Amino acid sequence: MMNRILALRHDVISGVVVFLVALPLCLGIAQAVGAPPLAGLLSGIIGGLIITVVSPSPLSVSGPAAGLIALVLGSVATLGSMSAVLTALVLAGVLQIIMGLARFGRLAGLIPGSVVRGLLAAIGLMLIIQQIPVALGYVPDKIWFEDASLHAFSDITPGSVIIMLGSLLLLVLWEMSFWKRTVFAKVPAPLVVVLWGMLALTLLPATGDWSVPLSQRVQLPELSLNGSWPLPLPDWSMLTNPQLYKVAFSLALIASLETLLSLEAVSKIDPQRRAPHSDRELVAQGSGNLVSGLLGGLPLTAVIVRSSANVYAGARTRFSAFFHGILLLLSALLLSPLLNSIPLASLSAILIFTGYRLASPTLFKSLWQQGKRIFIPFAVTVVGIIGIGMLEGIALGCVCQLLMSVTQAEKNTVALTRQGNLWLLRIHQNITFMSKPELCRLLDSIPDGSKVHIETAPGVVLAPDLLEAIDNFRSRGDTRALNIDMPETLRSQLSLLTQAAH
Repeated sequence: MMNRILALRHDVISGVVVFLVALPLCLGIAQAVGAPPLAGLLSGIIGGLIITVVSPSPLSVSGPAAGLIALVLGSVATLGSMSAVLTALVLAGVLQIIMGLARFGRLAGLIPGSVVRGLLAAIGLMLIIQQIPVALGYVPDKIWFEDASLHAFSDITPGSVIIMLGSLLLLVLWEMSFWKRTVFAKVPAPLVVVLWGMLALTLLPATGDWSVPLSQRVQLPELSLNGSWPLPLPDWSMLTNPQLYKVAFSLALIASLETLLSLEAVSKIDPQRRAPHSDRELVAQGSGNLVSGLLGGLPLTAVIVRSSANVYAGARTRFSAFFHGILLLLSALLLSPLLNSIPLASLSAILIFTGYRLASPTLFKSLWQQGKRIFIPFAVTVVGIIGIGMLEGIALGCVCQLLMSVTQAEKNTVALTRQGNLWLLRIHQNITFMSKPELCRLLDSIPDGSKVHIETAPGVVLAPDLLEAIDNFRSRGDTRALNIDMPETLRSQLSLLTQAAH
């Protein structure tokens, strides 16, 4: 009984900490995708109350994630409206549930680490690019992809600039080692930034050039249980649009990938080292996204920022995540006037700093130092996502990593040595068609009149393209006065190739 009471006390404290971290992020992510602030809060509530009940993870916390901002923006650009994206989100939730029931969770391990880091870095860069104009005071009328012209920098508001710069300074200060040793560091940095923004609004003049207009503040409507639903709802007429299903698949894939990566990260910092249940977690995430899409919320994933804050605050069970959902619900019902005094510049600064941490120069330098086999797929993923799209960029990165890995594996598998007039060609392991140019080069380098012995390691079965190269070399042996010797296993493979050709 005492253990339960102790765990409950830890979970309540952790739930408060996670709430303070999640609140500004929910509002900021809603702002970033052009959705009403209430949509961000609703998503956090669903992540805290619904996903937590279904999820088997004791410490993971779900909600709207910065990693999906670019995908949501691109989806709105593709489908034309947020209502259409909500329809895709409902389908994505159903798809995630099916993936969980079909035990697809383990397949996330097939995504190369370089591609995952490229995905996160691309998201970070897109966050920075998108949020800088908003942090300076510009509020776009359209989604970012359609309204990224240079005039975004012509509406700079000095008050918003001051708030943004102060917010970034606070975020940097909270990351410094000397500050982390102080008692103030226990207060979540996003909360401090929001409080600074609210304080700055009271100090800045209400009118004039230095004022921050209402359009540059959070605009959360009073949530009435008796009125009509204040958020857009799914547009079911979009079910006949083929693009909808591509968007739904992209949402399900990226949300699932980010969730599984977050679960893996949380399991590493869990004091009890509890193993993640990836398949059941996909069912939980799918349930949350299904409800979020039906009610007008945002895509949900397990979020590493909130989950790590939950762990470090001392959470013991799932109740901490559930309690943070209750606090988000109470804030939506009771704190609308207070939340409406938060400037968008503060939230943009949080997102810009999040983007910097995802795409820091240190990351690029570290991957560059690891060699081109890691850096090139990473760079291809980043460029592909920014230039083409999220799903296409990931696919390009995976293909590039596969080619780099195969090329690396093929190196030094064929060797040619000489002893007098005897040439020894060794094939050390199974090799693919990619080694054919090197094999042909080595065979052509053997001078006429030589004695040649071709040797393969036990159990090696050569690809047809390689057998053809050896067969062509053998067929020219008489005209080149070559004495060619090879093991019986290789002769058998060549014989089968000849029979198949006839």
